[in-house]
Amino acid sequence: MSRNGWLPGPWLYVLNRSGAPLIPLALAHAVAAPLGDFAYAVWRSKAATARRNCAVILGAVADDPKVGRLARRCFRQFALYIAEMIDVQSWDTETVLDRLEVAGEEHFDEAESHGKGIIFVSGHMGSAEIAASIVRLRGYKITSVLEGNYSGFVTDYIHAGRKRMGIALLPASRSGMTLVRKLRQNQMVALVVDAGVSAGDGITVDFFGRETVFPAGPARLARLSGAPIVFGVAIRRPSGRFQAYIEPPIVSDRQLRPGEDARRLTQQIAATFERYVRRYPDQWYAFRDMWPPEDTRP
Repeated sequence: MSRNGWLPGPWLYVLNRSGAPLIPLALAHAVAAPLGDFAYAVWRSKAATARRNCAVILGAVADDPKVGRLARRCFRQFALYIAEMIDVQSWDTETVLDRLEVAGEEHFDEAESHGKGIIFVSGHMGSAEIAASIVRLRGYKITSVLEGNYSGFVTDYIHAGRKRMGIALLPASRSGMTLVRKLRQNQMVALVVDAGVSAGDGITVDFFGRETVFPAGPARLARLSGAPIVFGVAIRRPSGRFQAYIEPPIVSDRQLRPGEDARRLTQQIAATFERYVRRYPDQWYAFRDMWPPEDTRP
């Protein structure tokens, strides 16, 4: 018998989720914050990457003290997010609604009116668990892709957590037509847009005044399916509360050539994401290089 034959997920996931209601979120945050500081001190490669990205955000050099302070706060906020990954999954509907305020929820109604499904995009920012709670409460069936290469145990853990939130995960490669079919079934596809410059296939955009690449997937799916793209993010507030923002849908323009349309859509996504990063820079978990290295040749 497989281990999933008697437990609804990996044993550590089940243990964590069962114990989450016993630990108040405020206590989990209090424990997690110094662990974020510790991670910043010892995980030097990721800390250096965060400083490079924060330097671009602030328009400073990577060794500027204010850049280091922002990067450290990013690690601390990420530690809070890790604590929430377990705790939020034990919340009932009333708890979610009590702790969450949503600005722009009517934009989901506008996107639904197209009858083509919805491409929901966000970044590694704020609380993905809270963002998933919003769309789950609206009754969407959600399909996403699993980024990166993880050990079997970690993959099982991620799948179990996302399944609990109503999200089916597909491998990142060779899933395009499956995602199109989901949209044609009037479902939701959820994708992240801050994959970093090493992620491969992408579209060149302006982001914080510098060229970089964003994934081509959302724009290509919009073109193929006719589904609107909706950007959303859930931001952490004091006292265990959250503020979500849902942006107006953007749609493919069939009057444009495919490449031009893809660049237009992707640049709109990048510009929207930039606004939120500027507003909440410490809640962006930019631990992969987001810009190619600057040319330092004379």
